[in-house]
Amino acid sequence: MAEEPETETIYRDPFSAEFERRKNHLEALPGYRLKLDLEALNRCSYTFGRNAEELSRHVGQFLLSQTTFARELSDEYVNELVRLLHNYLTSITTLIDAQRVLMRHRWPSAKKGEYSEFETTDYAAQLKATFESGEAEFMQKLRNYCTHYSIPVPGLGTSMSWEAGGPVIRVNTLQLSRDELLRWDEWRAAATAYLRAQPDRFDFAPIIERYMAGVRVFYQWFWEQVNARSAHLTTELNAKATEVQFWYDEHNLRPDWLFKGDGVPPSDWNGRLERAKLRIARFQHGTQGFRVSIVDSDGCVDLGASDWNPLPR
Repeated sequence: MAEEPETETIYRDPFSAEFERRKNHLEALPGYRLKLDLEALNRCSYTFGRNAEELSRHVGQFLLSQTTFARELSDEYVNELVRLLHNYLTSITTLIDAQRVLMRHRWPSAKKGEYSEFETTDYAAQLKATFESGEAEFMQKLRNYCTHYSIPVPGLGTSMSWEAGGPVIRVNTLQLSRDELLRWDEWRAAATAYLRAQPDRFDFAPIIERYMAGVRVFYQWFWEQVNARSAHLTTELNAKATEVQFWYDEHNLRPDWLFKGDGVPPSDWNGRLERAKLRIARFQHGTQGFRVSIVDSDGCVDLGASDWNPLPR
């Protein structure tokens, strides 16, 4: 007779099992998905901001100098300029993509390719109001130009002017070649029209500054709009997470003296009293059932089942 295979029983205490179940519930909430998306968006904003600062600082070393001629700049300066420009342009696309991911998660569409009302109305209107369309389109597509065609090397120039008896005025410029850019045939209509309206050599630094300023304004607007329209999701997540934290602290009492000195409790320390204080704090916070209420044609309210039963005592 064949022997039956041995089985191993893994015991999990009720506290750990309940905590794991509540943690899974929190992570499945729409507010938690929003929290992760906002954190990712904030990291993208930080990356964009730092890249913008580094590019502005590097460009300023030349543009703001009253002693440096373009011909005096080293190859190292030009190579660093190209590197910083590439990082900046890439972070533009990353920031835009992070906003779109957040919107698609927050307001998902029933069909692929369809966008939410927020994205097609308020979001689109604010984009138009914040950015000059052709210039903004050019800046966004310049990243694709760098990736799929060529990284542009901005022309560095110095011009001198003076009037009789007056000081010599030196102007350093950072320029792009219109015709060289137009050799790429992947610009969209707005960007193409914008480029064709520029002189053969046009100043790039003011375009960068205008775009940086626009991004700051638009990012602040977007952040405030998403949070204002999602307050109920954040409220639900925070209320439930706080309740779980109170419950966890009550059952996992870890006083400070355990980690300080010799680990000996103070003479007046009372574990039961400390746990009672934590229980009082938990019960003062209370619990929210978050039940779905259905009102029928007669005005009667039918409370659905709660997805959040009270935590065990």
